[in-house]
Amino acid sequence: MFRLTFLADLVTLATPTWADDLPTAISCYETATNSQNIEAYLACFTDDAVMIDVNREFVGHDAIRAWAEREVMPGGQSFKHLQILKYEDGYAKTEVNWAFLVVHYHYWWNGEGKITKMSLQYAD
Repeated sequence: MFRLTFLADLVTLATPTWADDLPTAISCYETATNSQNIEAYLACFTDDAVMIDVNREFVGHDAIRAWAEREVMPGGQSFKHLQILKYEDGYAKTEVNWAFLVVHYHYWWNGEGKITKMSLQYAD
């Protein structure tokens, strides 16, 4: 019996959470990106949030706004989280379909559900 329970627990741990179950911060990001609404997009972040796009870093609303208006908003409407690969309190790693690429987005958020840090990386 122990062995069967242990195996069931392992399967549960290895099964990704599908993107229908998005935490508030991530749902905010996806919705705002697809609506191409920069004000709604910025409302997902704390004022001093950090955005890392592969190897570039943008800190605060002004820097994130400039980057998003240039590189995110024009390609909105097709942004979709495919699955949550890792989930902890205040952190998640997701697999994203963006501009015909599969990439990994890492999110950190505070108790209010606002993004404090994001890291966008090519999938492994």
